[in-house]
Amino acid sequence: MNNEFMKNINYDLIKLLHCKLDSAWRLEKYYINDANEAKCHSLPSLEKILEEDKKHIEILREEIKMRMDAGVFD
Repeated sequence: MNNEFMKNINYDLIKLLHCKLDSAWRLEKYYINDANEAKCHSLPSLEKILEEDKKHIEILREEIKMRMDAGVFD
């Protein structure tokens, strides 16, 4: 394996983290506010999705840190 490239699992974790961070940012910045302004029935669902994204962000952050501490995040 060429050491110039990140291992697939490490790339996958970073990509997942990026997607979750982007989703949480959009929910907080736009989607929840838009639903609130529209008095939309989906507001609780969007808030729940944001809560779940934040949990997933923490799980991914911990996993990446654990891999870094173990010296296998390359």
